[in-house]
Amino acid sequence: MRSNLIDRHGVTSADGTPIMVHRVGVGPDVVLVHGGMDSSVSWMPVASSLARRRYRCWLPQRRRADAGEAYSLDREIDDLAAVLGLVDGAACVVGHSYGALIALRALLRTPALPIATAVLYEPPLTAGGPIVGDLLAPIAAAVAGGDHAAALLMYLRDVAGLTPEATQRRTRNAWLQSQVPALLSEVEAADRLVWTPETYAAIAVPTMLLLGERSAPHPNRDSTLALAQTLPAGRVVRMRRHGHLAHRRDPSYVAGLIRSHLADHAHPEATGAA
Repeated sequence: MRSNLIDRHGVTSADGTPIMVHRVGVGPDVVLVHGGMDSSVSWMPVASSLARRRYRCWLPQRRRADAGEAYSLDREIDDLAAVLGLVDGAACVVGHSYGALIALRALLRTPALPIATAVLYEPPLTAGGPIVGDLLAPIAAAVAGGDHAAALLMYLRDVAGLTPEATQRRTRNAWLQSQVPALLSEVEAADRLVWTPETYAAIAVPTMLLLGERSAPHPNRDSTLALAQTLPAGRVVRMRRHGHLAHRRDPSYVAGLIRSHLADHAHPEATGAA
């Protein structure tokens, strides 16, 4: 298979949900898990860059979090487990934002899951209590009333901490508005998690934590730093010129960080690949 050829696969999760996965490249396996209000397409430039350096990338399109009561974070981890069933040996799992939270919780299932290394880009987990807390009620009320634009505005302004200009610009995006119900389910799932350092202290998988120095003030920053102190094999890489969307702004740079991490922690399948 040519390194730039993209093909499509389907896997079935433990509860019968079909998961669509794109694959590009040949070589050691890298699974890229996208965040909320996003899709696997946003990570394709990173995957293409990795493929040119002889990595095989898998890009699952995560299940919709607006599936109602059937949705849970555990089901997302089951979905990732199904994707990992496609790899040869063990893979590097890269997660962004809510996708990083899925990847982090999946690390708790190792060694049952074949994860050799991990890259977590600003997972939404905080040691200080719920991420949204009391801010969630008005957002949920707006969603229940069908005013997705108002819900998106409140989330971007009050939770994500974007500037007024960025908030107004993104609030006008119809696709982002359509993602708000799914986002709400994800935020609720994240808020239910109880942080204790002991929860993650047993994770021995070598993990790189990406932190955007230009990211808006947000609990994601605190959780990234807290995890670096908790994970025995964790380290932080501060991206000084980037924020929360470096994979969109500078995919070659993010791909380079992933390759560097893989080179530092090469497992047998990755020998000589970076």
